[in-house]
Amino acid sequence: MTYDPGQQDSPLQPHRQPSQFSPPFGQQQNSNASPPQLPGLISSPAQPRKRPKAGRLIAEIVGGVVVLLLGVAIGSSGKNTPSSPPDAASSQAAATSAPPAPTSVTPSPNGTYQGSCNYTLGNNPVGGTAVATGDVEVTNTGNIGTIDRVKITWPQQGYAPLAMTKRIRLSAGGNQDVQFHMPLTSDQISNLQNWQTGHNYQDGCTYKATIMSTFGQPQ
Repeated sequence: MTYDPGQQDSPLQPHRQPSQFSPPFGQQQNSNASPPQLPGLISSPAQPRKRPKAGRLIAEIVGGVVVLLLGVAIGSSGKNTPSSPPDAASSQAAATSAPPAPTSVTPSPNGTYQGSCNYTLGNNPVGGTAVATGDVEVTNTGNIGTIDRVKITWPQQGYAPLAMTKRIRLSAGGNQDVQFHMPLTSDQISNLQNWQTGHNYQDGCTYKATIMSTFGQPQ
């Protein structure tokens, strides 16, 4: 190292020989200076590091957040999606297997009847042993129970017929033989016999069964 007195005073500038080794790790270098080259090797010029632009970095962050939110939304919608309704074939099979609804039955009350009558004198007709008798057989031919009024009459020449009535209760398809008897005075037996004699010895009785109401459910 030498000092030239003819030059102006200036700080000492040491002359250093360029080192043939790379600078220690972590030591900053001038970004514009070319790195030293080893003898006999040719290296490509160093490329300066490019810093990511702020706008691109923000766009990438926003895009990542949007993708994350879409993934969460798709997962939630997949869990909460209601099951699809059964197809037409399944619905038709279920409808076919279901038992048919019971059809309503319209009530239809109906019935038939037939009767006969007679009288007995007993051992003392004048003393009140004579009795008018009869029966009416009633059949319920409808599909519902009925309450019937059954009436029988015996003729009386010159007077209104003698009459008796009874009420019966018959289920659908039921049958009942309704019995009647009535004590007769000597005058009533005489009037009955006189009417029969004048009508070719017919009994002259009448019978009638009338449906008054219904009960139960139609069958």
